[in-house]
Amino acid sequence: MATIAIYGAGQLGTTVAQILAEVPQHTVLGVFGRNDRQTALTSGADVVIIATTTKFKDVASDIELAVQSGSHVLVSSEECAYPWAVDRALADSLDTLAKSKNVSISGTGVNPGLIFDSLVLTLLGAAPRGCTVAVRRTVSIAGFGATVLRRLGMGFTPEVFAERVKREEILGHAGFPQSMTVVADAMGLTIESIDKELLPLITEKEIDLPDRFVIAAGESAGVNQTYTAKVNGKTWFVSHFYGHVDLPSIGKSAVDEIELSLDGKVFQTITLKPGIGSQVGSKNMVANSIQRILAAPHGWVTVAHMEPAFPESL
Repeated sequence: MATIAIYGAGQLGTTVAQILAEVPQHTVLGVFGRNDRQTALTSGADVVIIATTTKFKDVASDIELAVQSGSHVLVSSEECAYPWAVDRALADSLDTLAKSKNVSISGTGVNPGLIFDSLVLTLLGAAPRGCTVAVRRTVSIAGFGATVLRRLGMGFTPEVFAERVKREEILGHAGFPQSMTVVADAMGLTIESIDKELLPLITEKEIDLPDRFVIAAGESAGVNQTYTAKVNGKTWFVSHFYGHVDLPSIGKSAVDEIELSLDGKVFQTITLKPGIGSQVGSKNMVANSIQRILAAPHGWVTVAHMEPAFPESL
């Protein structure tokens, strides 16, 4: 039996609450919006789920407040998959606090949280030493709300897109450096550099996104981004994300692929068809992580140090 408080009244928080409300051994508090922040984070619930935004710095004080109140914390923020990659001092501080309170903190989701890290580590368990990794996702992003779509980079001319990327107003999908570092850290590797490329996918026709906005011809309707991590001067891990609001219109379908190579030759490839949907995957990963955060070592833990997520019986 666990009491769960959910902070974040958007699409993710709301759907996670609906899933958990069906599990009789849990009591769900919320969903709480930003006006009820104090209530949500100081509820003293066994687990607090924070489903608000992307950046670690924007949720750090929320995490601290929940931990101070004695709660385990699950965070959907992509940067929280491995917060040391963003702010080591702050991550260490929260890790120390959680240990002192005998609770655990972890970032959770699908990307990061599963495809670019947990699944990679699982497959590497049956592979020879020295493999390089390539993960490719083709994803429909049509189900996101307007705020997330704008952050991803939808609805801008190439020039505006490039300028907003420089100002970090367009992030594309976040979390790739975190996933790569989770894998490297678990394997005892040190990433020397991570190169990033974020490009717009320009539509030739108008696309109407009901209840959100219209993407005009000549504007971005998707993102094509690649992160390349180097170890010992060589490419070790390539993460590729291709997200679009209307995949069928460009002749593509959702798919996830993990490829392991050894000495320049493909050793093994696993393909998920259709790929794991962004919305359905994320809400289920968060909802199915209650037992594993309760069982996790105290402190801030990554998915490399947790049990797998799985549905609880009703």
